[in-house]
Amino acid sequence: MSKQKISVFVTAAALTFTASSFGKSQASAPPAPKNLVKQTIHDYGRGHQPQLAPPPTSVPLETDLQYAARINNLLLQDDFGELEKIARQYRAEKDRVVGGYWKNDTFYYAAYPSSFPSHSGNMDSDYLALIARGKKWIAAYPESATARIFLANIYTAYADEARGTGFANSVSDDQWKLFHERTSQAKETLLEAATLQEKDAHWYTVMQMVAFQEGWDKAEARDLLDQAIAFQPGYYHFYRQYAQYLQPQWYGESGDIQAFGEEISAKLPEPDSSIVYFQIVSSLSCYCREHTDALPRASWPKIKKGYINLTRVYGNSNLIANRFSEMAFVFGDQNAAQDAFSVITRREPSVWLSEDAFQSAKTWAKTSYSVLSP
Repeated sequence: MSKQKISVFVTAAALTFTASSFGKSQASAPPAPKNLVKQTIHDYGRGHQPQLAPPPTSVPLETDLQYAARINNLLLQDDFGELEKIARQYRAEKDRVVGGYWKNDTFYYAAYPSSFPSHSGNMDSDYLALIARGKKWIAAYPESATARIFLANIYTAYADEARGTGFANSVSDDQWKLFHERTSQAKETLLEAATLQEKDAHWYTVMQMVAFQEGWDKAEARDLLDQAIAFQPGYYHFYRQYAQYLQPQWYGESGDIQAFGEEISAKLPEPDSSIVYFQIVSSLSCYCREHTDALPRASWPKIKKGYINLTRVYGNSNLIANRFSEMAFVFGDQNAAQDAFSVITRREPSVWLSEDAFQSAKTWAKTSYSVLSP
């Protein structure tokens, strides 16, 4: 790593608190009815016929922000009928937004408080308002699994809000109590959703969040992933969620994410193989010490190929370009970094933890540039 890179890293390292502050020791929830949950997980996809979605005939036009704004507006109007229609449509059609995110995934994350124009800054009241809206949705559509998955998704985020971002030993007993209660509410809501006819790939993603928050062991977490893959192998959000679980500051060991990327990509045809490899390994694209030390164990040629295929098929997004620029910087590929920086419209704080680090890397990339090639 060059002296310039080291100076940038030192600046960013001081800001890595959020990425490394959780710790494993107190993340496990009290004992849960695992047998019931495990049986439900295995039964959920029974009779479902999985298949990889074919690449789109043209690059998507709608960005994640445009799509999220559309969902926000319908939620604010309590237009649950239209939300139900959209959810059914994109589950069936497997549509994506620019950058390759499944619209089915973005549909649920569009409801996070910070994405609403009416966000008050008081997270507790914002979450309570969303929970009330979710319950209103269920009352209007009692057979809606979509509404329950929406509500469970909010409960997991609300649990994280209770816990906070401090080290495990800094979390109070009251915070842990709320954290576990809200996680339990998410799990119970998912179990309710599983009894309904409507099935949704995102059900598994939210259950993965529950597993993460309850501290399931590796065998249990992997079994959940395997059931999710059997339901919809191309839904790459499963893989990124599991990669978060595998981070060494959580439940994995050094090298687990890279090995996982190799394993999964070997089972898929191109372009899905390289794209999924990129999506898994890019979970390490945070300019902080743990990830910057771990990332070089991955295959840069495979990362690069995945990025090229992803942007060719689905177009480029600001977040994807930020992730790739950071990885190119760590691997010292100035041409690739410059190509990505030319697409970026704003710094993604989840990738570049400080503006100084972002600007220094951008300046470094400009010192040498030629067209990006596979």
